[in-house]
Amino acid sequence: MTTNWWQDCVVYQIYPRSFQDSNGDGIGDIFGIIQRLDYLQSLMIDAIWLSPIFLSPMADFGYDVSDYCTVDPVFGTEEDVLLLINEAHKRNIRVLFDMVLNHTSIEHPWFIESRQSRDNEKSNFYIWSDTIPNNWYAAFGGRAWTYDTNRKQYYLHSFLPQQPDLNWRNPKVVEAVFEQLAFWLDKGIDGFRLDVINCIIKDEALRNNPKIIGSRPRPYDMQRHIFDRNRPESHQKLKMMRKFIDKYDQRMLVGEILVEMPGEPELAASYLGLHHDELHLCFDFSLAYTRFSAARWKKVAKRWYEAVGKHRVPTWVLNNHDLPRIISRLHGNEEKARLAAMFLLTQRGAIFLYYGEELGLPNSKISRSAMHDPLGKRYWPFHSGRDPERGPMIWNTGEGNGFTTGESWLAFAKAANRYSVENQELETESMLHFYRRLLALRKEDEVLRNGLCSFVDTNNTHILAYCREIEADQRLIVLNMSAKQITCSIPMLQVKDMQCEIMFATDGVRPEQIESPHAITIGGYQGRIYRLVDNR
Repeated sequence: MTTNWWQDCVVYQIYPRSFQDSNGDGIGDIFGIIQRLDYLQSLMIDAIWLSPIFLSPMADFGYDVSDYCTVDPVFGTEEDVLLLINEAHKRNIRVLFDMVLNHTSIEHPWFIESRQSRDNEKSNFYIWSDTIPNNWYAAFGGRAWTYDTNRKQYYLHSFLPQQPDLNWRNPKVVEAVFEQLAFWLDKGIDGFRLDVINCIIKDEALRNNPKIIGSRPRPYDMQRHIFDRNRPESHQKLKMMRKFIDKYDQRMLVGEILVEMPGEPELAASYLGLHHDELHLCFDFSLAYTRFSAARWKKVAKRWYEAVGKHRVPTWVLNNHDLPRIISRLHGNEEKARLAAMFLLTQRGAIFLYYGEELGLPNSKISRSAMHDPLGKRYWPFHSGRDPERGPMIWNTGEGNGFTTGESWLAFAKAANRYSVENQELETESMLHFYRRLLALRKEDEVLRNGLCSFVDTNNTHILAYCREIEADQRLIVLNMSAKQITCSIPMLQVKDMQCEIMFATDGVRPEQIESPHAITIGGYQGRIYRLVDNR
């Protein structure tokens, strides 16, 4: 049995600009989220995570914070946030904020003061150098060092020049950051998602990163990021943060761990702390970068479980604001998307959903001229930007799609009516109802939430099968990740003389139907969840 809410939670990520506009300016806001809390409650989620809502010049759409304790007027007010927390809590929904602590905006008062002179109180809050000391590049283009004419030195920025990196080696920076966290913890926030949190400490000597042989459009990808992230001292700082947040009851930290693609699950898991004393949860994105295949998904999932171990909590995610949506990665194949959802929601640990994922919402089509994302603007056409996965939520049919009465800041998905909540509420076999049934089953079934997971062999390489179990109570999940109908057998269950009672099926098979593990017949891109029954 779990003792902490995050150990088996389902968290729903909201990109506030795109979720619900309440005032007709075309941009989503806090009050819009409040208006949709009943819908979120109907999904039986445990928490919502809001991408940044703090004061920002929006060079990177909120990931460049100029004041951590002030809500940006485009989203609303502090009073709106407090109302959101209160109304969400009434519905047993917790609220997480996105905290960007590796860097601030160039307009943050800390940086404004730091750039004024080399000997003021904030002079050492950022990383300064008389020369460009190394070969580091910024993720959003160009060198990672920009000259400041006021201070007559270069400052480090891992992303845009408008996003100077904080100097986490300075104890005063750590103290100041913790004060920002305390401001919201004291107001009832339930935790934080920490942006690129493994980047907070840089090499003390600012050594060159090793180069990678080959050619890539982005210079940032042409070096191994040994000295500008994952420094050993990062773990020390996260231990301090964990100790700080544990002073508050039932609060949680989940970290984004920036890694080389396609993923480094062991590295990500290391930020949980050997003694459970760093992050409560962290993301491994390996699955999102793995081709849809039974063998590949099994390999990736097993490696993540092994990296985390039995006593720490794995986190599972297929979509977010930086990743193309799963349905678009699967070229619009809804059967594959349902199978992916079944895989996601039958794993042990914490599950993260992205708004619209439950509708099968695809990427929006964004032309270069309509693009907002700085990454896409810099590297078009090699990188199409992150705007497509940030398209507005589709609530209703008709103009504005229930998202806004004005002109939306981003284009809607093509054929938007098809994906609307309004239409899908009316269709019993819609993606929305599919997600609701799966989420309800997970909520009511302790084994699916917390049972240990072990992958089982079958006689067909296109079948992904695994058991979830708490003592003698077992569930078997069988996913056919091919287009053809397959009859497979589960040798392990034959030896144990088990029968399979259907609990859930993507293909409309009647629940409680009994099947033999000698011959399970399952259609192309279909999945089943079974309760295992001992025949002895």
